[in-house]
Amino acid sequence: MYKKIKQLIGLLILITLLALFAACGRGGEEDENGYEYDYPPDGYEIYEDNDYYPTPSPEPIVHDGIHGMISIVEYGGNRVYILGSIHIGSPEWYPLSTVVEEAMGRADAFAFEIDLSAEGGPCLCEADSCDCGCEPDVSECICLLLEMMFLPDGITLEYFLPEDVYSIFMENLNTFPIFIDAVRPLRPTTISELILYEVVAPSLGMSSEHSIDMYVFNRAQSLERPVIGLTDFNDHIAFVTGMPDEYQIATARYFTDFETTLEELQELAHIYATQNIVALAHMATTDLQEAHEAYEAGELSAGGLALARHWHYNVGNYRSDFFARQIADLLTQTQEPTTFFVTVGIAHLTREVNVFYVLEQLGFDVQRMW
Repeated sequence: MYKKIKQLIGLLILITLLALFAACGRGGEEDENGYEYDYPPDGYEIYEDNDYYPTPSPEPIVHDGIHGMISIVEYGGNRVYILGSIHIGSPEWYPLSTVVEEAMGRADAFAFEIDLSAEGGPCLCEADSCDCGCEPDVSECICLLLEMMFLPDGITLEYFLPEDVYSIFMENLNTFPIFIDAVRPLRPTTISELILYEVVAPSLGMSSEHSIDMYVFNRAQSLERPVIGLTDFNDHIAFVTGMPDEYQIATARYFTDFETTLEELQELAHIYATQNIVALAHMATTDLQEAHEAYEAGELSAGGLALARHWHYNVGNYRSDFFARQIADLLTQTQEPTTFFVTVGIAHLTREVNVFYVLEQLGFDVQRMW
């Protein structure tokens, strides 16, 4: 049982936390329930041009595999390769393009959105401050993540969700080949992620174990190179455990059935595997516009729209800016000449505020190798 929990924890660290980190402690607008969302209060802006893509290589490169928009930034004696990933994958995707494989071979250190090397690193709580009933030798990280996964003691979905939302959620959950009673104590976000990566992805011959992130991480281990995280694991824990119930309820309300989820994941995987950068950029920049249209059509609540804007500006644009500044620090503050290989979600390379764009605004020359 404990081994299975460890597997689920690992999955959540890789998938949920990579997707959910955002700025904590920043002021923002409150919705009608008092929850804060930090986004521009007046209107929203979607950029449709591609000016933020890095400068093309002098000569076209013919790729023999997935390139992940790999690009290079140099400063002084330091060098950073930047690769865009998604958090699922298929064994058929590997090896990656030769240009990516060679760049990994030249790396002195590897960096990911979070540190994948030791269950995310240090935790918030001391050994005696965790209330989830873990054994003394169980990491506090696991203890906190278990608290994140489950609803409060004695609470199940039918008591946590509004009646109409519970009805919709259950109707869609019943389209998946799962044991419903087993998920009733879990938070809707946990259920959504586990179903996506443990049920839907395997139906397509894909898994998180074969994700781009894990492939690069395994390569780092085989090369015996150090691994670092661009973000602090404590911030991930604080953000995820502090997410308002409104987010959990919205996740349940807009959860889709098996066939729809299967089609959406299949489309994403195909777009990434074929390296359709235009389509990837379109996906990264249209979600908010679609949320506004759904709200105006009466298909999305005000809370749902607020959360969509929070996700777009805080979780998306803010993280892209944050990752770029962390990369800038690697370039400017590393004393010994070092080559880093950085892997981030490819949406952070294609959205209107993206890593490449911010680095160029900071004065760095970004050269693409794809």
